[in-house]
Amino acid sequence: MFDQVLFEQRLNDFKPEPLITPNEATDDPLEIPMVQENPNNIDLAKVNYLNLLDNEEIKQASESIIREYGVGTCGPRAFYGTTDVHLELEQALAKFLHMEESILYSYGFVAISSSIAAYCKKNDVIFIDENANFPIHQGLTAARSKVVTFAHNDPQDFKRKVQEVLTKEKRKTKKYLIIEGVSWSTGKLCPLPEFLEVAEEFQVRVFLEESYTLGVFGATGRGLTEYFDIDVSRVDMIIATLEGALGSIGGFCAGTMSIIEHQRLSGSGYIFSASLPTYLVKVVLKGLQLIGDKPVKFAELAKTFHDFLQGECGFNVVSHPEAPFKLVRVESKIREGEVYQYCKERGVHFIQNENGLVINLNLKLFDDKERLGRVYEVLKEASDLIN
Repeated sequence: MFDQVLFEQRLNDFKPEPLITPNEATDDPLEIPMVQENPNNIDLAKVNYLNLLDNEEIKQASESIIREYGVGTCGPRAFYGTTDVHLELEQALAKFLHMEESILYSYGFVAISSSIAAYCKKNDVIFIDENANFPIHQGLTAARSKVVTFAHNDPQDFKRKVQEVLTKEKRKTKKYLIIEGVSWSTGKLCPLPEFLEVAEEFQVRVFLEESYTLGVFGATGRGLTEYFDIDVSRVDMIIATLEGALGSIGGFCAGTMSIIEHQRLSGSGYIFSASLPTYLVKVVLKGLQLIGDKPVKFAELAKTFHDFLQGECGFNVVSHPEAPFKLVRVESKIREGEVYQYCKERGVHFIQNENGLVINLNLKLFDDKERLGRVYEVLKEASDLIN
């Protein structure tokens, strides 16, 4: 027989240990940099092209959103992971890029790979650059399409490969071209007008990946379509991460309404992933508002920095003069390591990887000539060691 008095007594006596030990509130900054920047340490390893990571307006807007919405939605977009802020950003991105519609993903890698797999199927043919980035390759794996590679940034080789496919095919197939605005591995700029001419001649759909051109190419930062003065309708879909110039996390695709709506039902990364935390969505919204003339200033900085590396230092700079990162290659890995270590010991930090030395530019250098002079001084001293 149920004893109500005994039940309530035991319920009152039950004092479980807390699942977590709450931390006391502190005034520590939310961002923990890899390198503690000060006059003696300059971080050019971090991706912060337009210096939006240090913007107080963005930090205050993010804090306000956290207080209103919390730190996450805990659900996919199609269920309970969509807020009015997500919808506002999708509209803002579409308007910014002069596209009909856009779709937001919670991770940049997934935006690229999922969008490819959503459209490209087993019997389709996909043309990619021989240096295509890893997310593109993951999308191709999921799509299981026939993949044809062409020489790096070579429209004429692309044309030859299309003609070879047309000669051999027994029935008409859908064909796609997936190209990067700025190559992740070489920093070279895609000759988009020439690629579009070939694609339109042979009715090949075009997906343009703009992670390293969005926000830094074109007078307003709209990327290669603005930089080359190309009508955006000639590109079927623009794909990019939000982890470069805009200083957030996530990715997006933009295109016509039919192309984007298809992904809401077929994009696995959209359907099965928790949505991007609302405060990170707000970071992008605020960043789009603050871009202003930053792309113009950044282009000037990038070209000046490029000329210095090649002219004053005598380095072999592989990347495009206006690319947001500078890829420097030295004659041997030993020499390359010496340059890297010398700069690191003197407080100028960047990346050394299998491609070479990667220097991520920051717009702060444009405004702080003393800081830029310090970077130039250290790089010139490093170049003197190997020349």
